[in-house]
Amino acid sequence: MVSNQKLFSVGSFDFRAQHLLVLGILVLTFSLSVIIRAGPLNFDTQLFEYDPFFNFRATEYLIENGYENYFTWHDEKAWYPFGRDVSDTSQVTLHFAAAFLYQVFGFGMPLYTFLIYMPLVISAITAIVVFGLVRVLAGTTAGLISSLMFAITIPLVIRGFAGWFKSEPLGVFLGVLALYFFVSGIKSDNNKISILKLIAGAFCVTLSISAWG
Repeated sequence: MVSNQKLFSVGSFDFRAQHLLVLGILVLTFSLSVIIRAGPLNFDTQLFEYDPFFNFRATEYLIENGYENYFTWHDEKAWYPFGRDVSDTSQVTLHFAAAFLYQVFGFGMPLYTFLIYMPLVISAITAIVVFGLVRVLAGTTAGLISSLMFAITIPLVIRGFAGWFKSEPLGVFLGVLALYFFVSGIKSDNNKISILKLIAGAFCVTLSISAWG
């Protein structure tokens, strides 16, 4: 069959035409997810609603003042008149992840702008992780269909579009990634790899709970 035709090899892995097709569909799914979730940018490049602005402010404080000050920060401008202990009442993982990603991938971009684009990129990456999860459970075709459905499903789109710097995009990503590690770890025949994947799954689900609150 043409789909099984060998194109080239990378180490012991033979790259075949069917792999090129799968890769092409995943690139299309990723691009479609980004395009759909970038819709609000046609109207304005802004964060939406109250929580994204607070999360932006908390992330900015974390970057400018450091981790120790973040954990002792009592924000007197929030929850008037008593103020707010930010680290005790926030999705801490969301702020830490955003600060880390900005410092690595910000490339001089304003933090505010970076956080506008962050939700749609994470959601698009989640679509690829969905493929990996469903592929382990039901095969490549089911994985591709599930990935595409995740990319275009409206309830998921409206909780992961540009400007929606809230808990859902990162929380869903980490949750799906945790499921992938758990399922692939259980199905793995290599005990060492299985244990590592299960540990990674436990770590990701903990972060997911913190990110989503």
